[in-house]
Amino acid sequence: MKGTMKLVAAGMAMAAAPAPAQIAAQSGPQTMQAEEPSTALSTGGSLTAITGVDYSSGDYGTGSDTHIWVVPMSLRYRTGPLRFTATLPWLRINGSSAIVGGGSGGVIIDPNAPRTTRSGLGDLTLGVGYQIPEEQLGFGLDLSARVKLPTASRSKALGTGKTDVTVAAEISKSFGIVTPFANVGYRMPGDPSGFNLHNAWTASGGASVMLGKSALIVSYDYRESTSDLARDSRELFGAFSTPVAEKLIFTLYGTGGLSKGAADYGLGSMVSVKF
Repeated sequence: MKGTMKLVAAGMAMAAAPAPAQIAAQSGPQTMQAEEPSTALSTGGSLTAITGVDYSSGDYGTGSDTHIWVVPMSLRYRTGPLRFTATLPWLRINGSSAIVGGGSGGVIIDPNAPRTTRSGLGDLTLGVGYQIPEEQLGFGLDLSARVKLPTASRSKALGTGKTDVTVAAEISKSFGIVTPFANVGYRMPGDPSGFNLHNAWTASGGASVMLGKSALIVSYDYRESTSDLARDSRELFGAFSTPVAEKLIFTLYGTGGLSKGAADYGLGSMVSVKF
């Protein structure tokens, strides 16, 4: 998986999705490669369970650092070119309660809230993807859509209480062990009271490198802010994934923020088990 969790205002809103969200919720072929580097497109059905832990820290333009822990719990079912995903994160946010949410929806900012510590389940994200292999088009194409359902507590500032929708397309082309890729997405947030949010673009570009059965992935990720009062997110992502058993994959990753709209840094690990 590319970056592959690659983690979103009563006044200000920004997208800064923690890496587990990218990894567990995204469904493009490069995203999956980070957690299942030796897996090719399968004609039969397969189920994969994914979990891990992610830590990120940044001030998101508030002037005070906020520390976010995310533990994603995800299931992915693949059959032929189709994929279906479900992801439910557990969140712990220590910092300004201006920071609202996390997981695949990213964070948004309410500039009028005090510093707090809160935790609980986040929003449930359901996704579907369709992959067309290189053999058919001369390049790989992946189309996906995700719906973030408002299962998180808005009273704890773990979510907005509204449904968000994201659609995306990813292209890739293999050159030996190296596969460059580019991804473009469009996020359509809900309309919670007291928030002035608008639709926003996302984009990523990078490459994966196969090292035997392991995979190394690097990317530059951009997420347009969903509010005119917040800055866009720009960050670098890197991941290394390797099998530790026949059906067990271990992934380490990190992020480095390049703008106020992103966390200063993030670190995490994930484990995927294929059934």
